[in-house]
Amino acid sequence: MSRSLFSESRKGYRTTLNRPVSGGQALSFSSAGRPPSIPFGVWPFAVLLLVALVLRASTFGDPNVSGDETFYQTVGIAMHHGAVPYVDVWDRKPWGLFFLYYLITGICAGPIGYQLAATAFAAATAWIIGRIALIWTNRQGALLAGMAYLIFLIPFQGYGGQSPVFYNLFVALAFLLVLLAAPDLQRGWVHWHLHAAMLLAGLAITIKTTAAFEGAFLGLWCASQVLRSPLPKDRACRVIVSWALIGAAPTFAIAVGYAIAGYWEIYWHAMVVSNFAKAPEWTSSAIRFTIMFARLAPLLIIAVLALPDLPAERRRFVLLWLLAAFAGVASVPHFFTHYALSLLVPLSVTAAAFLDRRWIGPLALVAGAWFALCDSKVLDFQHAHRSGAAFDQLTRTIRAHDDGGPLFVFDGPHQLYTMTGKTFPTPLVFTAHLGHLMEKDVSHLSTLGEVRRVLAMRPSIIVAAPAPRQGPPNLETDNLVRAYFHAHCRLVARVSTPDWLNENITDVWADCRKARLRDGSPLRGGKA
Repeated sequence: MSRSLFSESRKGYRTTLNRPVSGGQALSFSSAGRPPSIPFGVWPFAVLLLVALVLRASTFGDPNVSGDETFYQTVGIAMHHGAVPYVDVWDRKPWGLFFLYYLITGICAGPIGYQLAATAFAAATAWIIGRIALIWTNRQGALLAGMAYLIFLIPFQGYGGQSPVFYNLFVALAFLLVLLAAPDLQRGWVHWHLHAAMLLAGLAITIKTTAAFEGAFLGLWCASQVLRSPLPKDRACRVIVSWALIGAAPTFAIAVGYAIAGYWEIYWHAMVVSNFAKAPEWTSSAIRFTIMFARLAPLLIIAVLALPDLPAERRRFVLLWLLAAFAGVASVPHFFTHYALSLLVPLSVTAAAFLDRRWIGPLALVAGAWFALCDSKVLDFQHAHRSGAAFDQLTRTIRAHDDGGPLFVFDGPHQLYTMTGKTFPTPLVFTAHLGHLMEKDVSHLSTLGEVRRVLAMRPSIIVAAPAPRQGPPNLETDNLVRAYFHAHCRLVARVSTPDWLNENITDVWADCRKARLRDGSPLRGGKA
């Protein structure tokens, strides 16, 4: 009997999620074609969780890890007070990401809440990577592959709550379920694992739209297998259609919800139109891609060295998976560093075969870890303390000068809204949407019109950097805001607010409502 992609010639044994079941060909959990004598269960997960905690502990409690995740946290908290994503606070990220943060902030609204949740997701993803790798390698390679994933999260800003840290778990689990059900599928048996896998892929898409490329590959691969199986073609086609519907169901349900609520145009603009309205800057994108490739190089080299150890069909599968993941990255060709996080799952799975080599595998991981972590702040526990002290000073200053008027964070930490209990004066809460030229008029709102409308409300406090942080800046909005606070406000605080990439300076301009325009007229151009 010939050996297929995920089966061995040994008869009478089939395994599903580590539980043996009778019948069918064996699904190989090791290179020897036998299930491991010690299950890849609690102890490997405990080891991977410990590694995740060690690598990420220095960020715990930091209120300013990065602008992206603090924004997701801000939206999650605001949703508990009735805010509707895209309507009351705008962004182009899918609704599922904000709902996930809504759930997390419902348990703990502080930054430690999402940071611990992200740590658990990272450790669980690493464990699933090990379970996938165990299909065609041994326990050493599986465990080291999971560790490689956790280590290489760090240089790609995956030490906090970036969206791939969450959706990678859904993608990895979907692939595991498909691989476990593959022998049955090749014989024409459509296991429930496959339906669950399509649902997980659909859920991943509601967290990050680019996960659709990996989901599409998974669906197409399953479709090719079922069409080649003994299952009648008409029934196979019905199964394929059901998989497509299951995968699309989460996104479709969200879209229907917005349509029923009367927000369809806003939702469509955020999810579709805005993604085509933001043109990349090709020079800076090329530079970021080079940096991304350089940081990926150690894991990429290990994965390439592992390819000869994989049989042809398995090698073809992981290469196609990598191609699908890269297509997702390239579909938004800005190549910010954290975009590479989605590549780490298939790369780690592929690398497992080389990491399984008795001595050279661990040595390769140690060398890769040194390269990945040598410039990181993984042991800088003072950073979170300094960041916390800075935000304590900012919040105390804002509260001391709060006269009941609006707070306007134009170019600064958007989490100050929720930290001070102030409402959003505009749906353009993410400050890049106000001050970055690439984001000009990308939303359904006029960027300049929104800034004029907020200034017409006479905000009592404005938060901004001493000079534009966005590059290139939107000088229309930046000049208007700076002219306003220089004319009508006074500088009451200048605070260093570090995140894990930059050391930023944040100014607080206050007592604006006490000032009056010299001619007593309203702000010129104050209406949108």
